[in-house]
Amino acid sequence: MAVTAITNAHVYNHETGEFSRMNILIEEEKICAILSPSENLPDCQKVDAAGLYLTPGLIDTCSQIGLKEIGIRWEGNDGYEPNVPYASELQVIDGIYPFDQAFQDAVAGGVTASHIVSSPESVIGAKTAVIHNNGKTVDEMILKDHLGFTFSMGDVPKKAYWEKTKTPLTRMGIAKMIRTALKQFNSTNSLQEVPVFIRAHRADDIATAFRIAEEFRLPITLVHGTEFSLFADSSNGSQAPVIAGPCFQPMERGELTKLDPSLFMSLYEQGVPFTFATDHPVNSVQHLQMEACLAVKAGVPEKAVLNGLTKDAAKLLKIDQQTGTIQNGLFADLVLWNKHPLDLTARAVRTFIKGKEVYRWEIQD
Repeated sequence: MAVTAITNAHVYNHETGEFSRMNILIEEEKICAILSPSENLPDCQKVDAAGLYLTPGLIDTCSQIGLKEIGIRWEGNDGYEPNVPYASELQVIDGIYPFDQAFQDAVAGGVTASHIVSSPESVIGAKTAVIHNNGKTVDEMILKDHLGFTFSMGDVPKKAYWEKTKTPLTRMGIAKMIRTALKQFNSTNSLQEVPVFIRAHRADDIATAFRIAEEFRLPITLVHGTEFSLFADSSNGSQAPVIAGPCFQPMERGELTKLDPSLFMSLYEQGVPFTFATDHPVNSVQHLQMEACLAVKAGVPEKAVLNGLTKDAAKLLKIDQQTGTIQNGLFADLVLWNKHPLDLTARAVRTFIKGKEVYRWEIQD
């Protein structure tokens, strides 16, 4: 099998948070060696990356990409199924359209993997999955096909369910639905081993999510966490991870009035593990890097931000033995940037998934 070398790049080190000039060798979809500039290269195809920055591919930890197609009306929305009694029996992989234009936008933005989650309209969502953002079939895109269960709280499911089913009307009703579902899951699954993700924006919804988690002695991951800083004062030191954001979106509902990038800094200061998300198409997948830049502007150190986009995201989604860092034996999911990737004007120049180039920036004359 031919070996490809990405040479002379400024390569990101997740342990130090620094970039240093290295050569990366790729063979059979995976990174096979990381060499210093002084070490001899084997006879191989070379990609000269002089002056460019190399990072692992970015990972969107909450997205509806391929499930809710851009530019398409109801016929392209497969993220919400209100009339199935046990929605957890649904699988997002059965609704993903691999030829959604958004996948091309993703790799153009340096985003190589996404955690696919049901629409926030679903109180009880389908089983989530983690996929590569390139492929002709979902099966070849899958990194993890049945990651976990999702639930939604707040304004969106209230409105959606009332319009479709006339229930539940209240946050109390939503909480009851979640408790009932968890009791059912407990009879067939070990919830200590299956990740549970709960969407919540408002402080009271966040508190309810953690109350339910405590009742079931259940580790959860909070999604969005818009008013987490208001909840934190009474959180009793909860260290559940948060999939934060997106912060770049319209404040079109009451529960979003306190939406601000200071959320990222608040989580960092409190020592709460967090990653980044666009919840595409709420915010375009192309803007995942921008979410990270907003975190830097809010004061979060660059290392914490870059790891939140890559290493920490992969660990949260249980794919860290496959991707998320630049290490021997992992998939060559890599992005070359023309500037430091946390410079808001930086753009992906070349994107690789499993060592295959899936995007190249063609400079227009």
